[in-house]
Amino acid sequence: MNKKSFILFFFLFFALCSFSQNTETVPETTRPLTKWEKMFPQVRYDKKIYKTGSNWFTVAYGLGYHINSKQYNQQNLSLAYHHRFRAMYFNAGFHYSSPEFFMKRPLEKISDIHIGAGLRFEKRFFNFAFFIGPSLASSLVPKSDLVSVKHHQLGAHTELQFTFKYFYDMGIGTSIYGSFNKRYQVIGLQLHFYFSNAYVGRY
Repeated sequence: MNKKSFILFFFLFFALCSFSQNTETVPETTRPLTKWEKMFPQVRYDKKIYKTGSNWFTVAYGLGYHINSKQYNQQNLSLAYHHRFRAMYFNAGFHYSSPEFFMKRPLEKISDIHIGAGLRFEKRFFNFAFFIGPSLASSLVPKSDLVSVKHHQLGAHTELQFTFKYFYDMGIGTSIYGSFNKRYQVIGLQLHFYFSNAYVGRY
């Protein structure tokens, strides 16, 4: 199993374990609500209870523009986990971009691991989020038609998400992102799938 396949498998396995729904009826509690529970209360839709401000996971695929070569030739894949701590949001993810599909071995590519902080606005049917933060990138830059030079460098990653939530805890949407560093810079548009752990139980 190569590195990219392992990372993909790890993120998907983590998402399935973290966001699997609990079908039990939620018991009532009489304890006082915390400050954060009051800020992010539970809501009820269709006899199901959900928590607002929940964590979520996205899987995204799309097309992009390579700024260095000035070509619209990039295919990109992203996996990211988004976490709320009190009233703040953070994310951690993996991004890959290349003229070739990610399972191949191209002469030109970038893969980066990134973390960030951001903002989120959530409604019943929509989720809007923006994140920005540092990245650690590994890139292959062609030196000739047969040879590429490998680089490791720090950079920055930013993302803007618009999600339509058909179910409160699952949806589909569009992401606009940018990955920037000295050697390999890309911007792109992606289709993403949204999975959150908002589901609490049946009412």
